[in-house]
Amino acid sequence: MMQFLESIRLAVAALIANKMRGALTTLGVVIGIFFVLLMGWLLTGLDNVLDETLATFGDDILYVDKFNWAGEGDWFENRNRKNITFDQFERVRQRLASAAEYVIPTARANGASVRHGDEELTSAVIFGTTSQYIAMYGGNVKEGRFFSEIEEQSGGFVAVIGANVANSLFPKGDAIGRVVKIQGIPFTIIGVMPKRGSLLADMVDDQLLIPIRRFFGLYGNGIRVVINVKAGGVEHLEDVRYATLGAMREVRSIAPGQRDDFSINTQEQFRKQSDQLRAIVWGVGLVMTGLSLLVGSIGIMNIMFVSVVERTKEIGIRKAIGATRSSVLQQFLVEAILLCLIGTAIGVLLTSGVAYAGAYFAEKYWEIDVLDSTISISQLVLAVVVSLAVGVLAGIIPAFRASRLDPVEALRAE
Repeated sequence: MMQFLESIRLAVAALIANKMRGALTTLGVVIGIFFVLLMGWLLTGLDNVLDETLATFGDDILYVDKFNWAGEGDWFENRNRKNITFDQFERVRQRLASAAEYVIPTARANGASVRHGDEELTSAVIFGTTSQYIAMYGGNVKEGRFFSEIEEQSGGFVAVIGANVANSLFPKGDAIGRVVKIQGIPFTIIGVMPKRGSLLADMVDDQLLIPIRRFFGLYGNGIRVVINVKAGGVEHLEDVRYATLGAMREVRSIAPGQRDDFSINTQEQFRKQSDQLRAIVWGVGLVMTGLSLLVGSIGIMNIMFVSVVERTKEIGIRKAIGATRSSVLQQFLVEAILLCLIGTAIGVLLTSGVAYAGAYFAEKYWEIDVLDSTISISQLVLAVVVSLAVGVLAGIIPAFRASRLDPVEALRAE
């Protein structure tokens, strides 16, 4: 222990004696650790966004559409399938009445014109659905209410708008009761949805939800319908899936042995794709941080070689008065590790500042609250471990060279 403490004292004295060189050497480690922590922070935020996005699909919900949303199969074949109609939805709902908790339709129109006074959105997303939509997704409106079953059946001219639509058309927050024109037709706003802020934010944040019968009145009955089936629990998902498959084949008049002309999409399909995306992004991040640390370790190794050459005579004196090879080895190894730890401390402070500022501005200006404002303990531990590893790898060769110096030859050095 005394030998180790003496090595630390000598390392600190050497760093103080060469402040500028130590600072420049540490800069490489600072950059490397900064990238390590920053990439970890960003990738953790990405994981949170992906998890939040997947949560919008629901883990016990099936989406019956003519397209396979995960891109599986022949896209041209999927495109040429006949649209699922509202009549087919009604017949499927009847067949699944006892099997599923909810069965609702959604129909979508992109690029709609929505106007309020002088403000206009030219690329709004209009969703037609039923009054059960809000109950199916376990959500609540932020302001106002969702449209009722009576308004749904009568095709009422009412709309529930997403958070981004509300902010764009009504920045003062007075949307409830206002009238907007969708494709020139006036609709009264009765509700505002809460901010979701996921990768698929347009599913809620950029859309206007209206009764599906009124939707078909605006856009015609040719718009394809997606049937949303809630199983009522993950444990019932497979049973409901088979029931839905049978109901759809019957409604679409698909003979035994014929291929399905529709797809049943689930959250699991998107989870597989998100896992692939995670692997790619994490791989790129690891390569970038690895290169940064490699540059930093090479810089430390070069400086340690210079330090050994400059202090050759000092090493000779120490060995002449009884210092062992292990003590000399330890001295230079501790110096290299200390350089890395100082760089790590500076890198942690810089990254913590960036993380706090990034989370603050993301939540304040973009209402994104998935970024952590602090660096996690696991990432700090990783940074320290990486720093120690870099210090050992960068300092071991110069330290070994110093320990192998011949005392007589070293004392002759000038």
